[in-house]
Amino acid sequence: MEVTKGAIVQCKPNGNMEHPFTGKVEKVYENSAFVSIIEYDDEDTMNARELLFRAVIAKKKMKVLKAGEPMPLPAIDEVG
Repeated sequence: MEVTKGAIVQCKPNGNMEHPFTGKVEKVYENSAFVSIIEYDDEDTMNARELLFRAVIAKKKMKVLKAGEPMPLPAIDEVG
C-alpha cells in the first residue's frame, strides 16, 4: 500500500524512538512522511513527549496498517 495522507502506519525504531510505534501520516514528502505519533511503548513516553508526538520518518521505515486518502490525480493542463 502507498503511504498517503491520513494513513495509519507502523514505524520502526529510529534515532529518537527506541521501540516501534504507530502514527498517522499528516504530510507526505518524496522519501519520507511527517507522522503524528498516536501509540508508543511506555519506555518511549519521554521521547514521544520531546518530539511533541511528531516525527519525520523514512517511507522505507514504515508499514501501512490502514490506507489513507487516495493519491490525487496529476493535474491536466487545459488546452485553450
